[in-house]
Amino acid sequence: MADANTRLSATEAYVLLSLPRYDAVKALKTGFMGLIAQGVLRLEIENRPGLIRTRHIPHLTVAPNLPEPLPPIADSLVKVARTAEPQGLMKDVVRHCRRKYGNNLFAFARDNVCPALAQRGLAEKRRLRLLGLIPTSRYERTAAGDVERIRLQNALHEAKTIPRFLDKDPAQIVALVAAAGNAILLVEELRPFYDQLSRKLSGSDGGGNMFADTGGFAGGSSVTNFDFSHVDFSSFDAGGFASFDAGFSDGGGGDGGGDGGGSSGC
Repeated sequence: MADANTRLSATEAYVLLSLPRYDAVKALKTGFMGLIAQGVLRLEIENRPGLIRTRHIPHLTVAPNLPEPLPPIADSLVKVARTAEPQGLMKDVVRHCRRKYGNNLFAFARDNVCPALAQRGLAEKRRLRLLGLIPTSRYERTAAGDVERIRLQNALHEAKTIPRFLDKDPAQIVALVAAAGNAILLVEELRPFYDQLSRKLSGSDGGGNMFADTGGFAGGSSVTNFDFSHVDFSSFDAGGFASFDAGFSDGGGGDGGGDGGGSSGC
């Protein structure tokens, strides 16, 4: 199991699990989700009454007084988010993302996440030929990456059982969250329980801070590995997720492949 202070970010975990192909939009969304959960970015939902229904407008802004320097992946996303301020409309954030990372958004993972995985020794760039003819290259998992992928898959599978322990076994919740780490944001089955999980971990439900003895995962002021006992998952309630996802719904996406021969990605 990876040491807590070298734990993968949510977007690194997603791309590692997906290599050599990945969904470019999901990689970007997961990167933003991780920074929202860390408190680096703030997601606010504005409710605007309409003639037929209320519109839920997501705003994404940068939190003040961030530690410096930010890790490269976080720094790249924060710079994009700042270009859409002061309003931080999600549609403007996505528009600036397309300017920075390309209309299909492939460059985010290709230029930021995949090199970060390579630096950790979990991925490496390999040359190959498309159709046996066209030279290209792509990132693939190393042997160490395969080991971490298996560990993550097992941890995320076990994390799906967290809801059954919310009212009866705090120690098991701690163990499951610790094993999944930042990648817990990839467990979609937990979305309806995020607020309850946040209150349980922070002790705001009257049960005491469940990470009081371990100090969480943050290891100081690092924003690479956030402390789940201080995460405000309320931004990720069902309505927040729906509005957040809607900001990415207009075009883009797909699988990432090699970076030569006319294709883009890792």
